[in-house]
Amino acid sequence: MPPEERDKGTTWTDWESYRPLGPIVVTFLAVIGWLVFILLYALFWSGPYSLFQNAIVTLVTLVIMGLVIGLTWTIWGMGHARRWMSRERPSASG
Repeated sequence: MPPEERDKGTTWTDWESYRPLGPIVVTFLAVIGWLVFILLYALFWSGPYSLFQNAIVTLVTLVIMGLVIGLTWTIWGMGHARRWMSRERPSASG
């Protein structure tokens, strides 16, 4: 989009004013935290468990991480959906 159109109050400027910084940070921290946990788990805590139990721990923590990320993005999206839905939709004739 050309810079002159960005200054006219289009949805582009709306997006720039509502960047999803919080959900992006939570996503990165959740992924890095999960990778660190799995590494520590594999190195120190997985000894007495079977391969099946280790796979279950990995899957459960992956699901929990997905729920945290999904909930974060859902809360952010629901907070901004009303404003975006009330905007006029661009015409199909280009």
